[in-house]
Amino acid sequence: MRSVNHRFLDLSFNLPSTAQVLEPELRAHAKSVLNRGRVEASLTGSSTNSEAAPAIDPENLRLLLSNARDAQGVMQDFSAPEEVTSVPNHQLDVLDVLRWPGVLKDQFEVSPDMHKDIHESFVLALKSLVENRNLEGESLSRLFQSRLASIREILGQLESVAQLQIEFIREKLDQRLQKLATNVEPNRLAQEVALLAQRADVQEELDRLNVHISEFDVCMGRDEPQGRRLGFLVQEMARESNTLAAKLAPPDAVNLTVDLKVLVDQMREQVQNVE
Repeated sequence: MRSVNHRFLDLSFNLPSTAQVLEPELRAHAKSVLNRGRVEASLTGSSTNSEAAPAIDPENLRLLLSNARDAQGVMQDFSAPEEVTSVPNHQLDVLDVLRWPGVLKDQFEVSPDMHKDIHESFVLALKSLVENRNLEGESLSRLFQSRLASIREILGQLESVAQLQIEFIREKLDQRLQKLATNVEPNRLAQEVALLAQRADVQEELDRLNVHISEFDVCMGRDEPQGRRLGFLVQEMARESNTLAAKLAPPDAVNLTVDLKVLVDQMREQVQNVE
């Protein structure tokens, strides 16, 4: 069994034809244990005669060749008269024929007496998969805690930088007025600075980020699956980070917001692996 990230639970079974009757019960058991991810399960075996080559099923081979001839005839029937000569005469490749399901008989024949053993083996394999996912989850938890600590530190620095926002805006506005050689009444200048500062206020974004971080921390301590909720929280953290980068004007804020966005993006990649 192997598992990769996925938004939902997607189960894929690769079983010999003689064992496909077991798929419904195996699928039901997997759904009772897993909640998210693309999981692939395959059952393989070998004949007691190690030198035995796979046997061809003549009936399935004849059926495949007959269907191929019928398909070729239908292609010609649906072609316009002037196109008949351009319809290619497809020839089946021997290797393609051998790869076609059912042409080769399964070397591994599953008898009804083996169903119980196969089911128990599946349960053990699934248990091992879950244990390995838990180990990976512990590693991801440590990674998230490290990233959250770094984000909290950056937000603390941005709090200090944000307090310089009004003074930075005032200086920029004064510089522009000096270039224009225009005299502006102090009250009018104060009004413009206040208006620009109001538009550039980032306290709301900082507060939201702190709330999302706290909620992320709480979710990681819960026992039930939290992958989708964590993904949503990281998405909101990315949105607030982008807004901060757009609003904050002081030069000291540029590098801080870049570091913040990098950390959030790293979390967004890894959170997809959380169930």
